[in-house]
Amino acid sequence: MSHPNHSPGGPVPDVAPPAQTIPPPAPREVSVLPITGLPEIREGDDLGALLARALAPLGPQDGDVLCLSTKVVSKALGLRIAPEERDEAIRAAAVRTVARRLHTRVVTSVVQIPSGPVMAAAGVDSSNAPEGPLLLPEDPDACARALRDQLVSVLGVELGVLLTDTSSRVWRVGVGDIALGASGVSSLQDLRGGTDADGRALTVTVRNLADELAAAADLVKGKASGVPAALVRGVAAATASDVPARQLSRTGPEDWFRRPSLESVWEALGLSAEQEPIARMSPEPARERIDRAVGVASIPRPGQSSPSASSRISTRPDGSTHIVVEAAERSPAALIAAATLAERIRTALGAESLSAPLPEILVEVSVPDSQEDLS
Repeated sequence: MSHPNHSPGGPVPDVAPPAQTIPPPAPREVSVLPITGLPEIREGDDLGALLARALAPLGPQDGDVLCLSTKVVSKALGLRIAPEERDEAIRAAAVRTVARRLHTRVVTSVVQIPSGPVMAAAGVDSSNAPEGPLLLPEDPDACARALRDQLVSVLGVELGVLLTDTSSRVWRVGVGDIALGASGVSSLQDLRGGTDADGRALTVTVRNLADELAAAADLVKGKASGVPAALVRGVAAATASDVPARQLSRTGPEDWFRRPSLESVWEALGLSAEQEPIARMSPEPARERIDRAVGVASIPRPGQSSPSASSRISTRPDGSTHIVVEAAERSPAALIAAATLAERIRTALGAESLSAPLPEILVEVSVPDSQEDLS
């Protein structure tokens, strides 16, 4: 197998081209067949030849889709690192950081990778990798294309190839397999213009067939089974077109969940990725979140000097929190700086309250040498 990982991936398109329009197929039986007999893959192995031999007993047919764990490709390409290089490898693989969360003593970085998907730890994986963590190929579509070309040539059938990996989804609990690379697969099927069973027009339905195939294949393979590949058979029009997996990720203006609520507000307040604190995965005490909000608000925007104001936090007898922003002096500039800091604190507190309510908090501006408070 060649090394398409080393080819430049190119920019991820902001808007995917139209998916292929597929007429509604008649119901048919679908089979998911585990592919056994693959040896432990090592760097330099001819993965295409090994897969062709393992596929032969299943009698590959036109329209079949091979779903292969991307980790197997990474092993063949030698994309292995030392454990101590893991954090730097994640930073190097990240197009941008979406969020970071602390779990016990481990920080998990959720980042966008060059091929488009947003994944925890940039997909760097240590499971079933006793010799060291594995990196994802930079261009999974190119890897899938190289494998498919070899398999079609050897087997003489028109099949599709998906490279899969485990990922979570927005608004959903748990994980499932998705397609990271695709070749010869109708990854998106546009059902708009058709009708449902009651004759109503379908106006918004575009099926992500590639991810559905990847998830189905994972039912007969997986991390604990030692079966990294499966063949999906009987899906209508699965190989009718060739839509790369790169087109399955929403990027640019289509990305409605570019950052979580906390990080979105921190970025709007002018914090750089390096300045952003790391929230915990587990529930955090209210005082910890209040302290974080005040700390975030006190970081000046790029190019601005530190606000000429300070803040202090106290708890009142009734249990409410009192934050006093003290102006450095009574000059207009100092009063504006204090009022600005107070508003930044209120904004940061608002972000903290989105995930869980905070107790009552009063934010006030105090003017020196005066009994006057500006709330």
